[in-house]
Amino acid sequence: MKIKALDPPTGNLPRRIAEDLLWAGGCMGVTFKGKTVYGHFSCFLIKGSEKTLLVDTGHPMHWDTLEPEIEAFLDGRPLDYVFSTHCEFPHAGLLPNWLEKYPNAIALGNIWDDRLYYPDLVDRFQPTEPGDRIDLGDREFLIVPAIWKDLNSSQWGFDTKSRTLYVSDGFAYLHYHHPGETDYMTSEIPTPDIELVQFFNERALQWTRYTDASLTFTQIDDLLAALKPRLIAPAHGGLIDDTIEELADLFKNGMAVYQPGQGPVPASQNRMVTAK
Repeated sequence: MKIKALDPPTGNLPRRIAEDLLWAGGCMGVTFKGKTVYGHFSCFLIKGSEKTLLVDTGHPMHWDTLEPEIEAFLDGRPLDYVFSTHCEFPHAGLLPNWLEKYPNAIALGNIWDDRLYYPDLVDRFQPTEPGDRIDLGDREFLIVPAIWKDLNSSQWGFDTKSRTLYVSDGFAYLHYHHPGETDYMTSEIPTPDIELVQFFNERALQWTRYTDASLTFTQIDDLLAALKPRLIAPAHGGLIDDTIEELADLFKNGMAVYQPGQGPVPASQNRMVTAK
């Protein structure tokens, strides 16, 4: 069953998916085959009955719009946790901003590298590992292993109430940015272009260019079967609310294909691999 979002799309973020879930952020352009395509830089705010949690910090270039949007959605409540899926700039670059604005907020994640960037904030870091559970009151936020990682330190998260799986650089795709497309979920727009899925993966998940991504497919299938998400929330793509199994196959086929002895197959050849 598809998710009916609280607010209709407007063409721009933020968008309230539910009374307790905000999709925020923005896009950045990149050239693809002579055209400008766009990639999301999203973050997500969860309002539990007792605690609030921000998944990824948002890109620093969006701070001026993000700050008032997050504050408005909190509606007088503090931000209690900031979960950075990994320490790359679009995912953790605003960590000091949020911790300064909300002096009681705690930073979560595999944040050992962040200690080097922000040594003055170490006393507010709470390192997490897969299996950890963060109590937000009416739900838990589970730390789960990141299967399609950008960095070795990447972690994913799962909200037990909305059944949303937060996958960082996984399940990502670029889009042509037609009017009104930025804040659309996948059920509200045409199926993502597989070439744009692969084009993004070759840059954000560069290991897909040099190894056989199909070796990870069983792990993805097992995770989805265990969690049964209703939404998949990538940092670099629209919210996925279509039939999860069908779109999972699309994103598997969008992983760059590696052929032993021949090296990586470029996205321009649009080869596809069948999940096993």
